[in-house]
Amino acid sequence: MIFARRAIQRRLDGLRKIIGNEAVNNLVHRLNLLGKDRIAAMWEVVILHALATSGSLKHEVPLSDGSKPDVGFDNGAISFTADITSVSDEGLDEESPVFELFKVLARAQKKLGLPSGGLDVRPYRKVVSNSRGSRTVLRLPPRKRLDEFVRNEIVPELRRQLQAGNTPLRVVVDDERAGLEIIMDPAGGEFSSGGFAAYSTPTIKDGNPLYRALKAKASQLREADGTKGVIAADGDCAAFADDRIGRDTVSMEKIAEEFLRQFSSVDFVLLLAVREGIGAHLPAHTVLRLHPKLVMRNGDERRRALASLFEKAIADFPEPVNSSTNGALRAAEKGFDLGNHGGCKMGSGKIRVSARELMEVLAGIRTFDDGGALNIDAARKEHRAQSPITRKFQAELSAGRLPAKVSVIQTGENGNDDWIEFEFGDKDAAITKFR
Repeated sequence: MIFARRAIQRRLDGLRKIIGNEAVNNLVHRLNLLGKDRIAAMWEVVILHALATSGSLKHEVPLSDGSKPDVGFDNGAISFTADITSVSDEGLDEESPVFELFKVLARAQKKLGLPSGGLDVRPYRKVVSNSRGSRTVLRLPPRKRLDEFVRNEIVPELRRQLQAGNTPLRVVVDDERAGLEIIMDPAGGEFSSGGFAAYSTPTIKDGNPLYRALKAKASQLREADGTKGVIAADGDCAAFADDRIGRDTVSMEKIAEEFLRQFSSVDFVLLLAVREGIGAHLPAHTVLRLHPKLVMRNGDERRRALASLFEKAIADFPEPVNSSTNGALRAAEKGFDLGNHGGCKMGSGKIRVSARELMEVLAGIRTFDDGGALNIDAARKEHRAQSPITRKFQAELSAGRLPAKVSVIQTGENGNDDWIEFEFGDKDAAITKFR
């Protein structure tokens, strides 16, 4: 998830008395299901709660055509109806399924009896052009045909080269079916790698996932009265990124402006991107920040009131703890994100460890020597040095010192874990020789 689970839960609790238990229970159900809809539900929770702190909020009030916009808002100075959408590049990933190809090839490695890793995949690209512009597509089979393609075209050649003793294995396909180069080290490796053209970077103003998401919401707002808008949030979509390079790329603002030009019934678009920046304190470090952008037509007198409202509402947002890409990946995984696992802080007579990791150690699920790994079984197959946490506890025990004080250092709603700090006392006669 992009925001910490504690932060989301606090806002769910607050929304129950605003939009009712039934609506919140529906959001909870979506948040507990694996997949990218968890990100959409997460954004709805955070946005609805933020607006509720700034005025009167109504949720899913039916319109005459049966549509139920997410937001009906009024604070006296401004009122509007809006829909919330989380935008991802999922459709583009279906068209250029390079990440799925990695998974299929990893399964093929296992069936061939080869260790994991050591795989390098280089899909070729093609440029698709029409009257509105050009875009890049990777020359790969459709996602639903990848298994068949690898089984029939790639695996037989890999097996032939294995039998011939080739190393590394290399397969090139360059025809109407696909264009790519695959290199595989029979000895495996610590990592796999690849290189491919940026197929998700938007190059056509009205031909990209963000524009299509906005367009879909326009029809749902058609029967609403007064000011109407769309709140579009980053659900792992390249259009929201700020690191695009190239004269042909179009920004999220330009896409929203094109949408407003084509759909005069919508008055504003609020864009919510999650971007990386540099922290304010030394040493320099990367931080995640929300990057909001209100897009309206030139000369619209409602801009000041809406901008003031959204600035106040966004101040209620929690801090991002994951990028949109990592948040989407975590949303598709079972279980919960790791906390402060593997981390520690040591001083004279003190050690601070992850509260969640300590609970798992005490419950017999893991040891500190597992290094906080998510996949414990895989970690134990590797040769790992003894954890500094284990060494610290052993040193204090060998010196005859027991914990004299145990404290909980809470991290707040933006943390997925707390810290437990042990302070060790003087030598204890219970475990040392008399002196």
